[in-house]
Amino acid sequence: MNISAVAITGLSLAVLAAGCGKEERALAQERPEQAAPAMDPRAVDPPLVATEMAVPGDLPAFVVTGRGGACPRMVFLHGMCGHGLGYVQAFQGAAREHGGVLGLQGDVPCGGDGVFSKYSPDPEAQDRRIRNALAACGGEAEDLVVIGYSQGAYIAERLAERWPERYARLVLLGAPTTPSAARLRNIRGAVMISGELDAKYRMKEGAGGLMAAKIPAVYREMPGARHGEMPDAERVMDEALDWLDALDALDALDANAPPRP
Repeated sequence: MNISAVAITGLSLAVLAAGCGKEERALAQERPEQAAPAMDPRAVDPPLVATEMAVPGDLPAFVVTGRGGACPRMVFLHGMCGHGLGYVQAFQGAAREHGGVLGLQGDVPCGGDGVFSKYSPDPEAQDRRIRNALAACGGEAEDLVVIGYSQGAYIAERLAERWPERYARLVLLGAPTTPSAARLRNIRGAVMISGELDAKYRMKEGAGGLMAAKIPAVYREMPGARHGEMPDAERVMDEALDWLDALDALDALDANAPPRP
């Protein structure tokens, strides 16, 4: 696994509205967090830090490894014209405890410098990029948690619709459209999160629609957060991922239970 440290400070952006569709115009400001110090590769359990990982034929990904340096079991997709490093750093402790996270950069640049990006809307292209990125660190794209913020939530929903066995559990934050129970009918569970100061109705309605369709779901709020912000992310994301882990435990108990007479 070829990982080198990255430090990016004070990133900020305004979403590009001109020429975008209705869903993209719904996206708002995003502010990645400050970078963390470099990793010591000699450690058995690497220091808790998000680092840059080379991906052949693609942009680098940002990685927080699982315990013992394991390849991540979660994928994070940032918002339109955003940058994934700060978001991954915002909950890197929770990410480590729950198997690690890989932040995939968007594949469409938003400016000439290439710092900020968005995702092309083709789910097959994004699935291929995720599989390649995980292969670069020796992992497999199976039974993943996919976490999406804003445009990333929109992409995550389409990935789970197309490959529910691969993207079986979701954490969706600040989606530009209300998540659909019809699209997510085959997933194992989803956490819907809205910033306290964001347009909360979409994520509340999304969670309610899933629950009405008997799909395990729950709604949570990020206190004091506007669209694109993640204050108190360690606590909120840890609780969200704990909730998904509890679903897995219940599924395992049901699978191992003796048949009823």
